[in-house]
Amino acid sequence: MLMLAMLCALPVFAAKADKIEELVALHDLRTAVAIGNYYLKQRALFAVREELTRIGAEQKLGPQWNPADPRWQQAQTALMSAAVKQINRDFSSLEWLSEEWGQLNDRDFSERDIDVLLSHFHTEYGRKQIMIVDHGVAVHVQSALTFSGKMQYDVPGLEQDRDLMQHLFFDEDRDMRFNIADSPEGTQFAMSAMGKRYFVNAMLKVSGMISRRLDQTADALPRLVRDADLQAQPAVQAFRRDHEG
Repeated sequence: MLMLAMLCALPVFAAKADKIEELVALHDLRTAVAIGNYYLKQRALFAVREELTRIGAEQKLGPQWNPADPRWQQAQTALMSAAVKQINRDFSSLEWLSEEWGQLNDRDFSERDIDVLLSHFHTEYGRKQIMIVDHGVAVHVQSALTFSGKMQYDVPGLEQDRDLMQHLFFDEDRDMRFNIADSPEGTQFAMSAMGKRYFVNAMLKVSGMISRRLDQTADALPRLVRDADLQAQPAVQAFRRDHEG
């Protein structure tokens, strides 16, 4: 009987899990990802430059081995490529976040709650509120990096990533806006216990998940760069040949 009861319950659990997956998929966190990418790439770049400085001292490459040298730049590109691949796997893909966010929704919302959320967020104004949530996540992530002093906004070599981050942020801020007077349903949802809980979970708890992941990924970068130092050696050897004699 116990086995029969468990088998009967499986489709219910599966149905809720599928709905949660659909709910999480409604969100587009590209702005938060761009902010995280910009931060992680600057941390990677600092680690790469420190590693190339170490290589230069260890191998006695002399003062000509510096960021202005084309071979240094070649080595920097090779090490940054390795770092960015790891950043994409560990952070940018957001596969890890889908799982964590799904578990949060499973804990805090019943299947009936998930049905209500899906129904609302598929409406015109519900979609706008999803965008507000996504923008709120981005704001919290950026604020945490800025006010902690972790984020720098003038790192040479990362101008494209900074511009992309800012472009996405301002576009999202513009596109999410709507007249609340035109949507009493949207206002009612935002003021409801379920709406408040969903907004708090997404803006605070999910942004917290992202911030923790950024810290973990950033902390792992120096070791990753050090382990990838063989990828810099072709440029180092070319530098030696350039300066023979």
